[in-house]
Amino acid sequence: MKLSELNPRERHNFIYFMLFFFFYYFIMSAYFPFFPVWLADVNHLTKTETGMVFSSIALFAIVFQIAFGLISDKLGLRKHLLWCIVILLVLFAPFFIFVLSPLLQYNIYLGALAGGLYLGFVFSGGAGAVEAYIERVSRTNRFEYGRVRVSGCVGWAICASLTGILFSINPNITFWVASGFALILAVLLILSRPEPNRTSQVLDQIGANKREFSIKMAFELLKMPRFWAFLLYVVGVASIYDVFDQQFANFFKSFFSSPQRGTEIFGFVTTGGELLNALIMFFAPLIINRIGAKNALLIAGAIMSLRIIGSSFASSSIEVIILKTLHMFEVPFLLVGTFKYISSVFDPRLSATLFLIGFNLSKQLSGVLLSTWVGRMYDTVGFHQAYLILGIITATFTAVSFFTLTGRRPVTLASAGADKA
Repeated sequence: MKLSELNPRERHNFIYFMLFFFFYYFIMSAYFPFFPVWLADVNHLTKTETGMVFSSIALFAIVFQIAFGLISDKLGLRKHLLWCIVILLVLFAPFFIFVLSPLLQYNIYLGALAGGLYLGFVFSGGAGAVEAYIERVSRTNRFEYGRVRVSGCVGWAICASLTGILFSINPNITFWVASGFALILAVLLILSRPEPNRTSQVLDQIGANKREFSIKMAFELLKMPRFWAFLLYVVGVASIYDVFDQQFANFFKSFFSSPQRGTEIFGFVTTGGELLNALIMFFAPLIINRIGAKNALLIAGAIMSLRIIGSSFASSSIEVIILKTLHMFEVPFLLVGTFKYISSVFDPRLSATLFLIGFNLSKQLSGVLLSTWVGRMYDTVGFHQAYLILGIITATFTAVSFFTLTGRRPVTLASAGADKA
């Protein structure tokens, strides 16, 4: 649907949620890409301790993603959950400066607990809730999710360069900027009107459009072989890749003359890559509609495997820059491909549940189990050897997924018992 073909309310929602993505991912970029650097350089954590922090974040993310997945399908287009996330984001700078950093330096376990609770809610769990909510809004308001998601890539890109420069001066500056932008998120939530038209609202009130969602319905997924095949891909490919990427910034900066220079270059490369990501994301719906969601996920898996294995053999700054850029080709195929796969293979009523629990939850569970172990590998055998092991795992599961993922029509819960895919 072209922007000019949308009615005024739909067009306004497109703009508001495009801006929401921009500022939300700007704030996330103030944290995520440089978080391992902040933990190591500012708080003096070892790679094993850094892995413990990531494990804690993943553990709390599991709890929140289970809740968010079920709550999101219940709430529909109501904004209660997004309001909780935005209010906590306003406290972003005070939390990092006055709570998390002192706790990490006082006691790693208390710091990991606090970091896991906050970051697991607003980002690791919250990002999936934001993605699922806006994807639902896009379907209700007749615009392509991939088109509005582009702005998130741009926000991430701009903040990455800014953070890369400011980090060597004072990382707290970026944290305060992020808290300020969270106030803009609140304004956008107030302005947005994602509800369907008045006729649909009346039908909803009398029950004509009510979705018969229940927790029992969600558990019916466990009886579907297609769900387990999708889970196999997420755990064996996407989850391993996330763990690989957690401390890549520390690996990256080791190729430069000084850690400060490496951090700056990392920010610039992230910016360039994210702008490329935005360009690809804009065309991703057209590409994936043509090649199919299954093939999009397989392409993403191949790119992830190539980047991890390539990193195990990297020996120069040019090579790690190229490998970092590969990430931006993978993200559009994985993210848009996942939503397309869920909507084309499963019952649309469970879209948020499948994304938050089937996709994000399984990734976080793997993160709990793997982050500390992989961090210990970095301390013992080094990045290169650890990356080779992780790359072989993702390549193997990508190959297996060629046979286990399906590209066939959606399966409703009523027919799940007969599903043999």
